[in-house]
Amino acid sequence: MQQGEGRIAGAADVGGTNTRVGLVREDGKVVRIEKFPTPNKGKAEDIPLAIARALMDIAGDIPLAGLGIAAAGPLNIREGILDHPPNIPFDFVPIVAPLKESTNLPVIFQNDCRAAVLGEVCAGGARGYETVVYITISTGIGGGICTNGKVITGRGGNAGEIGHFPVDTTYNLTCTCGLSGHWEGYASGRGIPFFFREWCTAHDLPCIYSTTPEILRFSATDPRYAGFRDALAQVNGRGLSSVIVAYDPDCIILDGTVIQRNPDLLDQALVYTDRYLDLPPCIFSPLNGDAPLIGAAMAVFHPKMI
Repeated sequence: MQQGEGRIAGAADVGGTNTRVGLVREDGKVVRIEKFPTPNKGKAEDIPLAIARALMDIAGDIPLAGLGIAAAGPLNIREGILDHPPNIPFDFVPIVAPLKESTNLPVIFQNDCRAAVLGEVCAGGARGYETVVYITISTGIGGGICTNGKVITGRGGNAGEIGHFPVDTTYNLTCTCGLSGHWEGYASGRGIPFFFREWCTAHDLPCIYSTTPEILRFSATDPRYAGFRDALAQVNGRGLSSVIVAYDPDCIILDGTVIQRNPDLLDQALVYTDRYLDLPPCIFSPLNGDAPLIGAAMAVFHPKMI
């Protein structure tokens, strides 16, 4: 590291498929990164062990201010564990205690979307805004809220589970959580194929597309399926409407592969977004998918914000 670059923190973004470990400067610049498959065999303790090893590999002798961890929930912040994560095949994954022991660093543990909104506020598209909602539409749908310089975490660190806002009572699709009618069950990368299949059945059309990328690509050009795009826009509009009336943000940051690769989904959703409250600016994240990783590090530098 060159002199004058400021403090450095370690950060990890733990996903169901892959984990990324990085070094992040205080200005939000990611200076080193290592990616590896999240351990899914053996013991749950293999996950923090892999994080610690990767951190040692990329940090070497660089002094670190601490280690921030971002992970998809559910979390138990008090215990420092992942609690029955749906995308990781372990009931409980200890995070904080083993990483403190193996790295001898202070460890700050957050939900990935709560970390992401912190990354956007400190180093991304939400700088200068007072109340910010971060929305990711990817494999699932999640959110994070920051208001007056403080991230809303909730009792166990799981506040902002906006993907479980109810948006439909017509198709009653089952969400991954087991309940029905939730935003994530319709408009996420995992949910869109199920929604498309049910919509096709209801409209007596052949379900000839099966993956989210091809459904979104061909429903935009095949006139037989234009109605699906409209149905999806209505669902997304209801989700955005719920976010706006729940949190009254002055900025919404949008992220995740589904919305970033299909930005027209936003314009279509806004047609069906209620105007009970004024529509805030809706901005695509400029952080290239690194918002959770950067936010994990920002929690080390700005612990009073969480």
